[in-house]
Amino acid sequence: MAAALPAPALAGILDQFLHSAPKLRPALTPNDEFYVTSYRSPPDIQIEQWSLSIKGLVGKPFTVTYPQLTARSTVSEIVTLECVGNGLAADAISTANWEGIPLKVLLKEAGASSQAVDVIFRAVDGYSDSVPLARVMAGDVLIAHRMNGVPLPRGHGFPARIIVPGIYGMKHVQWLTEIEVVGQDYKGYYQQKGWSDEAVVKTSSHIDLPGHGGVVKGSATMVQGYAFAGTRGIKQVEVSVDGGERWHDSTLEPELSPYAWQFWQYRWELPPPGRYTVSVRATDGTGRLQVTEEQAAFPDGAVGLHEITVTVQA
Repeated sequence: MAAALPAPALAGILDQFLHSAPKLRPALTPNDEFYVTSYRSPPDIQIEQWSLSIKGLVGKPFTVTYPQLTARSTVSEIVTLECVGNGLAADAISTANWEGIPLKVLLKEAGASSQAVDVIFRAVDGYSDSVPLARVMAGDVLIAHRMNGVPLPRGHGFPARIIVPGIYGMKHVQWLTEIEVVGQDYKGYYQQKGWSDEAVVKTSSHIDLPGHGGVVKGSATMVQGYAFAGTRGIKQVEVSVDGGERWHDSTLEPELSPYAWQFWQYRWELPPPGRYTVSVRATDGTGRLQVTEEQAAFPDGAVGLHEITVTVQA
């Protein structure tokens, strides 16, 4: 798994993608357009009274204030977050540049027991979830306190939240106030309701342009969109313009991050006038094709092909 990059190392990449040619969906989602889901309204936190504690199966439990947290050296990761309830054509998926401290650093400082099983994240609003200690110790799990170059907005977890690349958004606990290392499997709020505990992001792909029900004219048009496979990356994206009878390779744009969606485009030489079904499918970095048979989001994320219908006019 790729290690986090020092924040300055991403400056050129961020400039490239923030100022790239306009797309229906920008590579980095503006904070005010980033999808929002939480089981309660964002809590009103008085930063002077806030602190983050590290406790449980650790040799040296400790607590940090907001100034102490933000004074630490940071790393930066561009990570796509997707809600586990996101449907095939839904918009509960966004990407941001997150800055913060690798959780591994704090757990090593606290002397976390190697015999521990889970790391629990608790929020000011009472929400909680967990990830395995082994996943945290991979090094890319962040305690993030900045988002796209500014302090976390209130609606996205201020003053600190967890970022876990490749895992559905329900485990990226916001408004963080406590981290506890425990010796057993911990089921969070949504797991107690039957949702997946592993919550590994499924491979998916989406057509942004042209829009569903749209009209295209001329000799050719560009079909564009994104594919996402968590930390596995994208190896190939294919497009069908005849309802899945034949598949054609698209062109992948440069990778934004090992943890982010990847954009693609396909030049469609337009056929005679009529209505056509356009489909997309992706193969992840391990060589596995996305599941094409449709399945609802519960309990571990939706799968299936995203398809649109367009009208070709002379």
